Amino acid sequence: MFKIKEPGGFSDDEVINCFNELGLSKYEGKIYLALLRNNLSYGREIQKFSGVPGPKVYETLNALIDKGLIYPSGDNPVRYQPLPLEDFVQNNITKHLRINNYLIDHKNSISQNKYPSWLWQIQGYDNLMDKARELISKAEKTIMISFWHNDGVKVQNQMEDAIKRGVKIISNQMSEEIIPLGQVFRHETEILPAVEKVHSSEFILVVDDLFCMFAFKNQDQKTEGYYTSNQGVISIIENYICHDIYINRLISDFKELVLEKYGSNLEGLLNL
Repeated sequence: MFKIKEPGGFSDDEVINCFNELGLSKYEGKIYLALLRNNLSYGREIQKFSGVPGPKVYETLNALIDKGLIYPSGDNPVRYQPLPLEDFVQNNITKHLRINNYLIDHKNSISQNKYPSWLWQIQGYDNLMDKARELISKAEKTIMISFWHNDGVKVQNQMEDAIKRGVKIISNQMSEEIIPLGQVFRHETEILPAVEKVHSSEFILVVDDLFCMFAFKNQDQKTEGYYTSNQGVISIIENYICHDIYINRLISDFKELVLEKYGSNLEGLLNL
């Protein structure tokens, strides 16, 4: 799964990675980047600017010409100029949109499988956050979400957009730092060590009572999660979030009594 290794930053390596994901080889990406910075260059100059080995330069230039990404100009010697970056990006957007639309239009002919209530496993933190952003962006009525702050910021923009669409958000937040979105319920800061013990790395999301996902760190400390439209699982997940909110409201309202009875870390309550 492709991901930007330096979010918010910039490096030539990341640009080349992006070009690779869009169908260019490593050498093609290097030469295209070199020409974007040095328009109308000769082959010898391109070798110097790009770092591509000499024997591979003209082979790669011809491949880029065939793909419509560079154009030869003049002769003896030839100079090369690149397709503008904006055109390259737009061409790829158009191509992928056309492919996606074709596959969706013919999905019933392509696949006869039905997945009404399956539980799909999702591996990797970035993949899980991508799925969460996708689900939140589709929300029409309600979002119920439980998260730690570092995870919440990954979906904050999508939640803000959902509020603008009139979606009701109920958030159960487990960190001391709060994201003020929708109806917010929080854990008492005095019991955060106990919260960390019980809910460490949890991320839970229910959208429109139709879809849900949950994530956690497994025994190998790798993030994994699950996504489903199974109504039984959705009901259990919703109840899990609600009961966590209920318990924390009781702790907040009767804090002194609760801590006196069960201990500062709620050990008398949690140790069954």
